[in-house]
Amino acid sequence: MLPKFKVLAIVVMAGFGGLCSQPVKSEDGSDQPKSPSEQGSGELGLNVFGLSLHANRSAGYNEINPGVGLRYAFWHPAPSWAVFGDTSVYYDSRRHWAKYVALGASYRLAESWTVGVGVTYGQSQTYHHGTPFLGLVPGVAFEYHRFTFNTVLLPSESATSKIAGLAFFVTNPLEHRD
Repeated sequence: MLPKFKVLAIVVMAGFGGLCSQPVKSEDGSDQPKSPSEQGSGELGLNVFGLSLHANRSAGYNEINPGVGLRYAFWHPAPSWAVFGDTSVYYDSRRHWAKYVALGASYRLAESWTVGVGVTYGQSQTYHHGTPFLGLVPGVAFEYHRFTFNTVLLPSESATSKIAGLAFFVTNPLEHRD
């Protein structure tokens, strides 16, 4: 019962989603969100991976997952919403190099908290013996100063797979945001 409880707790913690940050305060410092036309046409960030935490920690998964990637928030359809693209490569939990591209949307819940979800196209020997796959990856993000600390739910290959867990990475904006 305890392992199922741990998996459920991880899913609940990460299930809110979120991968992207966007400015919320206007230039005068007020809490009024900028309109989509006032926000920049795009925001580029560097993703730096990594750590992960697995539901079945006794299985010997690699929980140090170095890697790099890029995030680009290219559309703000409303003041609290952003649409973004991600592409990254990292050393995964079964000690293979994983590569992915994602398209997602995020919603700013509060000044520093964002939730969202991405549709991911990835490839790693860890999943489906290296066959590329599609996955839905929810996460939550916390912005502190200019850095965004991301937590995402690791996709599971199947309902019986024990690799489900959380991944942690930081996004550093490469462009100055007003």
